[in-house]
Amino acid sequence: MLHIDRRKEILNTIMSKGSVKVASLSQKYGVGEATIRRDLKYLAEEYGITLSYGGAFRKEKINYQTTSEMDIYKKRTQNIEEKRLIAEKAARIIENGDTIALNAGSTVELVLDYLEDIQDVNLITLSLSVALKASAISGITVYMPGGKLRSFSGAFYGKEANDFLKSFNIDKAFMGVMAVSIDKGITHGAFEEVEINQTIYEISSKCYLLADYSKFDKVALTKMVDLNVFDGFILDDKTPEIYREYCKSNNIEVI
Repeated sequence: MLHIDRRKEILNTIMSKGSVKVASLSQKYGVGEATIRRDLKYLAEEYGITLSYGGAFRKEKINYQTTSEMDIYKKRTQNIEEKRLIAEKAARIIENGDTIALNAGSTVELVLDYLEDIQDVNLITLSLSVALKASAISGITVYMPGGKLRSFSGAFYGKEANDFLKSFNIDKAFMGVMAVSIDKGITHGAFEEVEINQTIYEISSKCYLLADYSKFDKVALTKMVDLNVFDGFILDDKTPEIYREYCKSNNIEVI
């Protein structure tokens, strides 16, 4: 293993577990303890971890909060300033000729407010409200699956919807999420919506996380994907610094 890959793994372990020991890392990677100490010194200088006798640890302990699903109408009233900032950043990435995906949620819905002048975009969405809003923009062609509609989230799901999605090739997916954590990744409160969202990740050339600060250090009912599936995190200014460090160590663009 190259030293850059070893250091990346060690940093991710520190972020998710909180601390590491030189002796155990030396055994795991089959290198000398002096090599591991150099790795940890580098990570301390670049990413702000704290060295200790025989190891290293993360400065702050993350206490994850369990979160439950909020209905779409209430979501639209929460953290509007941050969501608009994120939506505007996302819209700047979208180019004429793109095929994009917007899954469901209040933040991805706001992206459409900044696409009124777009001329040629194909949009695949799980959200009834996103589809209706996009249909009023002449430069957007809307595709949405059938299946069953969850009134709580306004999103379609089920086998028919999933099969429909698999017929597309998506250039850029913009994914609103419910809960983000370093070690649990993206988690979601509705089990029935997980598979169809996973399909969007699978068929997309690039995936972008859209999440305001309130979504971080949270854990919901069921796992959706790991954080490293994303090509970019589109964030506001209040996002906890550890997630920016995670992006840096995993070659994920911060937007």
